[in-house]
Amino acid sequence: MKQIIATAALLALAACQQGPNDNITIDESNSLNADVETLPPDEGNEETARANAINAVEPPTTILIPAAFHGRWGMVPADCTSTRGDAKGLIRIDGSSITFYEARARLTEVTGNYPENFTGTFAFTGEGQNWTKSQNLKLTGSSNTLVRSEADPSMKFTYQRCA
Repeated sequence: MKQIIATAALLALAACQQGPNDNITIDESNSLNADVETLPPDEGNEETARANAINAVEPPTTILIPAAFHGRWGMVPADCTSTRGDAKGLIRIDGSSITFYEARARLTEVTGNYPENFTGTFAFTGEGQNWTKSQNLKLTGSSNTLVRSEADPSMKFTYQRCA
């Protein structure tokens, strides 16, 4: 039975590799006793390489907070101008995080991304603790006012863009 399968495999392989004008000559007496060599999975042919390329998973795209929200934002004017390091109402937003006075929130998932309205899940670290919380960022006043809101408990914070 194994010899019949080996012969069929050799015939199929030969048929696939033949051009339209090639002649096929098979000596069945020798092919029945021939050993069939198999390649390990990483040494496949072009067809296998194409299939692997099609099935390859693309690397995850970078999660980003839109550029309209980037910058320094203060709850009061002194948060933007203090040089003493006491600007407790100052936040800094970049492409992947929000930095607070004593904490940092790293964006882990975008749950809503609309013009001037962004919602995401953030992984917070600060004061020796870690937690996850959803944050909604809305721009108003010609994009110079930022309203940051969160649920559980429901809170809203209003910031002005620092010059």
